[in-house]
Amino acid sequence: MFEVEAGIVSGEETGRQGSREPAASAKGRRRATIRDVARACGVSTATVSNALAGKPHVKAQTREAVERAAVELGYRPSAAARGLSSRTGRTWSVGLVVGDIENPVVPKIVRGAEEILWANRTSLVLCNTDFQQDKKMAYVRALIDRDIDGLILVSHIFNDMEARAISLSDLPLVTVNRMNDQWQADYVGIDNAAGTRAAVDYLTGLGHRRIGYIKGLNTSTAAQARFDGYLSGIAAAGGDTDPALVIQGDYTQESGAIAARQFMALSDRPTAIVAGNDLMALGVLGALRDLDIAVPNEVSVIGFDDIHMSAHPLINLTTVHFPQHETGAMAARLLLRRINEGPDDLPRSVVLPPQLIVRGSAGVPPRRR
Repeated sequence: MFEVEAGIVSGEETGRQGSREPAASAKGRRRATIRDVARACGVSTATVSNALAGKPHVKAQTREAVERAAVELGYRPSAAARGLSSRTGRTWSVGLVVGDIENPVVPKIVRGAEEILWANRTSLVLCNTDFQQDKKMAYVRALIDRDIDGLILVSHIFNDMEARAISLSDLPLVTVNRMNDQWQADYVGIDNAAGTRAAVDYLTGLGHRRIGYIKGLNTSTAAQARFDGYLSGIAAAGGDTDPALVIQGDYTQESGAIAARQFMALSDRPTAIVAGNDLMALGVLGALRDLDIAVPNEVSVIGFDDIHMSAHPLINLTTVHFPQHETGAMAARLLLRRINEGPDDLPRSVVLPPQLIVRGSAGVPPRRR
């Protein structure tokens, strides 16, 4: 787990009159406690807690003395301590669980959520699971045990037993980009079907009829929705429905390259390829280059996500824009609203619109040239 948390930055070590001790952050010294601050100021621990929490009934002179002592002693209240001392019982921390921190889509989602949380004085605890089941639940349990205020789950699947364990915690919850039927939770995602439908409509409008498609993970509801959009576009345009034009991928660049080589080995090649995400599209571009097949003169390529590298002049990938930053920000807004307002029988669902970004990797089919 990685944590970014706002707090008081300790100052220089200072020896003061009375019972005030040197800063506990010095090497070899014990960590200062709330009792140390209270003893130094001659007040109760409750007064220290209220002063540091900004409670209005604490006198300004007392608050200043407590804050000064906390800095000099190196005292920094933990999130759990702040929650226990608060009337609301909040720890002012939120967990965010992602499957693959190296996926180019993930950092922008995290950044969007972090900015909203930081603006609301809430820290972010980030966990990366590598989509490993035991690792996923170990992190979720650890987050629940530390009394976080809420949880954001990005692109994860949970079985019935796992979902029940999370539901029993009564933790405010938001899922991102993958719906779960096992519980009532807020959801943020994009209209995946509309995104691939826009890509196919663009290609058929250019004259393509034989369009290959590379599917994402078969366990992903988002991947299925994107595939549904492809099927819808092909049917509407009267395109080729040859089963050989659909290949299962796994969202990796390698699976895109493998699929491209399979497409190019067909006696009747597709004139265009739509990939379920940009990483697979990059794999397609690499394989076509190795095969000395020109893009888009011989084969057009369209991706999905609009990751940062897709706009690079040497790649220039036509793709479907996934508003990643806004997705993370909206997830944080929904979660904070749920935390502040309490449980609600009606889950909220926000579906953001995608946008086709036309660049240089798609053009008219070869026969029209």
